[in-house]
Amino acid sequence: MSTPLSAALFTPLDDLDPATPGDPFVRLHYHYGQLLGAEDFTTEQRYFLLRSRLHNAAPHGLGTVWGLRIRHEETTDPAGLRLICEPGLAIDALGREIHVPRAVCLDVGGLASTRFWTDLAPPPGAEAGERRRRVYAVLRYRACLSEMAPAIVPPCSDQDAALAPSRVVDGYRLCLEAAPPADPAATQRDITAIATPADPRGRLLAHILTPPVDLARFWSGADEAPLLLATLDLEPVGDPVERVKLAGGIDNAVRALLPAVQALADLALGIRLDGAPTPPAFQAVGVAAVAGSGADAGKTLVSVATSAAVKPASLTNSPPRLLRFDDGDGKWRTVAVSQCVATATGMTLTADEAWTSPTAFQVCLAGTGERAILDTGGRPLAGVVGEAVPAGAGRDACLFATFTPAV
Repeated sequence: MSTPLSAALFTPLDDLDPATPGDPFVRLHYHYGQLLGAEDFTTEQRYFLLRSRLHNAAPHGLGTVWGLRIRHEETTDPAGLRLICEPGLAIDALGREIHVPRAVCLDVGGLASTRFWTDLAPPPGAEAGERRRRVYAVLRYRACLSEMAPAIVPPCSDQDAALAPSRVVDGYRLCLEAAPPADPAATQRDITAIATPADPRGRLLAHILTPPVDLARFWSGADEAPLLLATLDLEPVGDPVERVKLAGGIDNAVRALLPAVQALADLALGIRLDGAPTPPAFQAVGVAAVAGSGADAGKTLVSVATSAAVKPASLTNSPPRLLRFDDGDGKWRTVAVSQCVATATGMTLTADEAWTSPTAFQVCLAGTGERAILDTGGRPLAGVVGEAVPAGAGRDACLFATFTPAV
């Protein structure tokens, strides 16, 4: 077990945090000449602090925000093993921020000689006689009182009572445990487990209308809401046991994650929401067809709109494919294209046939391989507008439309 500050200077509160318990929906109403006491200021603090925690937990969730990687170091003189938790930030299931400001070290080399070792179990699925033991790195929120200050006390009170802590420090407790904490998302509901209704909005409504817990849990101070950071297996060395060593790696992937909105946008949409705006990707926008006239009489002109100007040379190397649907046999037929030219807004294909009735057609554009179409800046086609494509990557596009003859 490790705490960030000296136990001689800081005392764990054990549910005496002035922010809990209490009602976060009550605040002070001030008036001229009002007499204020400690409880009034506690109520004022509780209103803002608990509502902030409620906002963290309910709309956003829980988990590691950044950092808090668990890694190991082996020592040689003497031989041993240390686990290091890197600095970071997390939010637990009750919405409390847990900040680890500096790396924390746990010396576990002599763990096999402690009573804690007898509480450990082999990894799941281990065979009989397995010497390895599974341990869990767990982070908990802890509040501590600090900075003793003079206090007014009743007459004849003990001299020590004339001092009282004047500060509350938000801290943490990092330790190894023999069992994983209970479901860290007990205050959340897994929307992916809701099978019906099938439509996304209906599932979201079912998710919202059935709260997972009584909201009062968020400010009752009734549980610790521990966060699992990592799992690891330890193996004793020697007979009798001299020390323990790490068996395999440290699994940091078991933890809950709480990424920033920007990270989710990057991952899901491929769109940066902060910083300078990035130029739009080179993508296909739409397609349309009209009957040819004049020199193009007896032909069909198909226009493809793109988000940026097309590099003409790339069309020479890889002309788009044009297909139309044949209602007679229900198959797609390749249409011969006599010319494909770049325009200011995309490209125009000249089809060597006239469509005299409503015709379903498609244009296939290459964004990958040796036939990739480029814009004037050299970027490959990145699919159709709206697709999330990593920067610098290409993607094929297929646009569908229906030609309707003019009346």
